[in-house]
Amino acid sequence: MLIKIIAPLLILAALGAGQELFWAAGLAWLFYFLLAASISMALLPLIIRLAFHFNLLDQCNHRKVHLDPTPKIGGIAVACGFLPALLLMGAQSPELIAIIAGSLMIFFAGVLDDIFDLSAKLRFLVQLAAALLVIWFGVRLSILPETTPWALGLNISLTLLWIIGITNAFNFLDGINGEASGLAVIIGTVLAIFAFVHSASPHGEVIVIAVGATAGFMPYNLKRRADIFLGDGGSGFLGFFLAVMALHINWGEQPGLANLLMPVAIFSLGIYDMCMTTVTRIYCGQIKNFTDWLIFTGKDHLHHRLMNILGGSRLAAVFFIYVVAVANAVFPVLYVVYRGTSDWFIYAAFAQTLLIYALITIMLFRCRYE
Repeated sequence: MLIKIIAPLLILAALGAGQELFWAAGLAWLFYFLLAASISMALLPLIIRLAFHFNLLDQCNHRKVHLDPTPKIGGIAVACGFLPALLLMGAQSPELIAIIAGSLMIFFAGVLDDIFDLSAKLRFLVQLAAALLVIWFGVRLSILPETTPWALGLNISLTLLWIIGITNAFNFLDGINGEASGLAVIIGTVLAIFAFVHSASPHGEVIVIAVGATAGFMPYNLKRRADIFLGDGGSGFLGFFLAVMALHINWGEQPGLANLLMPVAIFSLGIYDMCMTTVTRIYCGQIKNFTDWLIFTGKDHLHHRLMNILGGSRLAAVFFIYVVAVANAVFPVLYVVYRGTSDWFIYAAFAQTLLIYALITIMLFRCRYE
C-alpha cells in the first residue's frame, strides 16, 4: 500500500522537473499518460477514505460477487486524473470540447446515481442529451453519404444507438474487478494507435490521457478483493468517451462499412454481453420494457458465466475477457498499418469477431448442460 501512495507522488515530481525532456524527445503522449495515471493513483487513498466515511459503499447481496462493502466512487479518481492533463494540453476543437462536456454529463449523472440512486429514466435522458450534444457538433457515424434527408437521419439514428448502447454496455461490464477498467485500457490503446497513425489532430493524446487515468485506477481495482470500484460514474464516463472517440476517428476515407465494422469489432465484447443478457432476460420474462432493461441486475453476464466455468475465479474470468478483447483488436490494428491497400482487413475483423463469439456461445451452452 505504501508503494502505491509514494510512487505516483514521485512520478508527479519527476514530471514537473522533466517536462521539457518529454517534449524534446517527441514523447508528449507519454508525459500526459504518466501525469493522468499518477494523479488518479495519488487521489485514490483519499477517495477510499471519504467513501468509507460517508458510507458510499457498494453493499454485498445475492446479485453481486464481492464479499465486502466496497467504495463505489472510483470514477472520481479517473475523472480527476483526466481533466488536469487535458487542460494542460490547451485549447481543443469544438468537437472535442463537446465530447468532453458530454462525457462529464454522463460522469456527474453516474456519480449522483452512485450516491442517490437516480431513476433509470433520468439517467437515460442524460445519456440522450449528451449524445445529442456531440451529434450537434458533427460527431456521428458516417455510413451513408449524407446527400438525402433519410441518409442523414439513418446516420444520426445509428449514432444515438451506438453511443447509448456502448455507454450502457460498459456499465454492464463493470461486474468483476478490473473488467471495465481493463477493457477501457485495451480499447483506448487501439483507438489511440489509429489516431496517432492516421490523424493530425490531438485525438491520440486525448485518448491516451483517458487510458492513463484508468491505468492509475487499476492497481486498486484489479485484485482478488478490490479496494474500490469504478461505479456508474466511472464506467459511464469511460463508455461514453470511448464510444464517441471511436466515431470521431475517420476509419475510412469515404463513408462506408469501415466506419461501422471497425468500431463494432473493437467494442464487440460489450455488445455481445449486452445482447446475450438482453435476449436471455426477455426469454425468461425478467424484463418487459426499456425501464426494466436499464435497472435489472443479475448474475447472467458473460463474466458470471465464465466464473462458473473457471471454478469461480474472478481473476481467471477477467483475464479470459482481456484475451478476447486483444484478439478482437488484431485485425483493426492490421487495418491501421496497411490502410489503403485492401478492405480485406475490414471483413476479416468482422468475420473473426463473429467466429470468436460463436465459439464462446457454444462453450457457454455446452458447459451449461454438462
